[in-house]
Amino acid sequence: MIPFFGIALGLATGFIRRGSLRGLAELRFTAIWLLFLTLLIQILIFPWVLGTVIIEQATAYLHLASYGLAAVFLLLNFRIFWPVLPGMLLNLLVIAANGGFMPADPEALRRAGEPATAEALLASSDGTLANIRLMTDETLLNILGDWLFAPGWVPFATAFSIGDLLIAVGIAWIVQAGMRRGASETT
Repeated sequence: MIPFFGIALGLATGFIRRGSLRGLAELRFTAIWLLFLTLLIQILIFPWVLGTVIIEQATAYLHLASYGLAAVFLLLNFRIFWPVLPGMLLNLLVIAANGGFMPADPEALRRAGEPATAEALLASSDGTLANIRLMTDETLLNILGDWLFAPGWVPFATAFSIGDLLIAVGIAWIVQAGMRRGASETT
């Protein structure tokens, strides 16, 4: 859900800077299907409702594959999406280091208003739930895991990583820059 905050921030910033949606409509992407496939995989493996997922098998492999597809899409569209790449690479690094799972702090999940997800993660026999792994002293690169959180009163609040934050900022940059391009072409 963090990317949606990036979109909202980008739209707000774009409008404040007197941007236009026309510029966003004129952006052209190569292999957009890769982005949609990435999103589909992540929808199927993320614990969206009460810690449940649609696909429970091969989650680690699917998680890594989704980041691989996203990386190919970003590289094919580098001139547009370069601001997102640092956050995506940080997330890929921590997920790959932890066998396809993102380390998640259960306290961050609780404070974000996801106590059911936190409890399901803690109760898991192998310390994993969908695409996340219980953050412990044994998990690697915990500083890059999901330990940040939006308060539970924020719509769609969740625990998130530094990489997620950088992705959201990158998306905001892309959206506002695209809107500014549209504004400059109309004036």
